[in-house]
Amino acid sequence: MVTVAIAGGNSTIASNIINAILASKKHQLVVLSRSPQPDLEEKGAIVRVVDYESHEQLAKALEGVHTVLSCIWSYGPTIATSQLALLEAAKEAKVKRFAPSEWAVPAYDKVSYYKVKESVWEAVKKSGLEYTRFINGLWLNIWAADAPREEAIGRSGYLGPPIIIDIKAGNASIPGDGSRQVAFTDMRDIGKYVTAALDFEKWDEDSSIVGEKLSVNEFVDKVERITGKSLNKTYLTLEQLNGLIAENKEPTMTMIYEFLRLIEEGDLDLTATINQKAPEVKPITLDAFLTRHWGTA
Repeated sequence: MVTVAIAGGNSTIASNIINAILASKKHQLVVLSRSPQPDLEEKGAIVRVVDYESHEQLAKALEGVHTVLSCIWSYGPTIATSQLALLEAAKEAKVKRFAPSEWAVPAYDKVSYYKVKESVWEAVKKSGLEYTRFINGLWLNIWAADAPREEAIGRSGYLGPPIIIDIKAGNASIPGDGSRQVAFTDMRDIGKYVTAALDFEKWDEDSSIVGEKLSVNEFVDKVERITGKSLNKTYLTLEQLNGLIAENKEPTMTMIYEFLRLIEEGDLDLTATINQKAPEVKPITLDAFLTRHWGTA
């Protein structure tokens, strides 16, 4: 058993990791939050209210903590400044392990909002702490949006836009010819794998989690087969995606196009490094996920 602290406890990915750690009943969980969280305390977590501008308060909140998992998320520079403050406090508190807030792919130079994360990663590598980046591709929960059955369960807290396929609208935006491989992972499975990683004797620099990997064309085919819908397909070349990114002024759409570009450039074709170390975790497949939430039977 270790004492693990999760920072950014209100974020979507944090809630899934919190649930998995608490369900394991193996570790003591501390949640760092900017405000009280009585619901988490009722579930068995220790909630410590912190101000990320107070080094003394952060260091005190991390006393006795072995592992820090950062799930801090915000648009703009705060995601970096808060994590750098957290890292400095972790060093003072003699924390052993630190995982920065990644939870997708480390595309610092390819996704505008991710650029600020690079300074955190560089600082983590120089910190003297054991560290890893949890990398998991696209969240499967994206495609529970507007599902006719158990939408809230499928979303698992995700409230963002669809990527690649908008199932309700019946549209598919396909990068390149659709042959590129993409890693899909349910956030609930990410939580289970992260919980398993707390017991690993040694952390690798990158910890890749893959629920399932298939090409964009295979993804489209599965959606059409399971939902019974024929999707309107738009194929976008790399040149077209670069143009859309350059001319778009709406941040959400820019990020969607940037992720489509990541797919076409092969950045979502991940090789799992965590799965084989935690064979007890059985990740949900795309077929099972789509059938549960969109199946016509």
